[in-house]
Amino acid sequence: MGNVTPNPELLSRRRSARILLRLIVIISGADGQSNSFEEPAETVDVSKYGAKVRLAHEMKSGSLLSLLRPDTERSAKFRVVFQMPPDAATGRRDTGIEFVGVDGFWGVQFPPDRTMWA
Repeated sequence: MGNVTPNPELLSRRRSARILLRLIVIISGADGQSNSFEEPAETVDVSKYGAKVRLAHEMKSGSLLSLLRPDTERSAKFRVVFQMPPDAATGRRDTGIEFVGVDGFWGVQFPPDRTMWA
């Protein structure tokens, strides 16, 4: 329901590099059935513009989420870009999220954007 699988062509044209960074975060919002939730989740990788996280909840593309980093007590708003089917072993779904108006949230120095490489 509402899942969006990433287009491989679009993935190859990402705006910025991804960095493998595993963080425990707290994500809250409304799931695909419009039920409010809050759950601990894990980042898979991060970029200047967002992250891939593993969520138990099914989400709709375009849904807004709040993400809290307990290690820094910083929070930010994100929009769901895609969500993969659940993993058979864990039931968690790799979910692509993008920032809604935030910069420097991860505290990581990223390589220059790919658009600047040309």
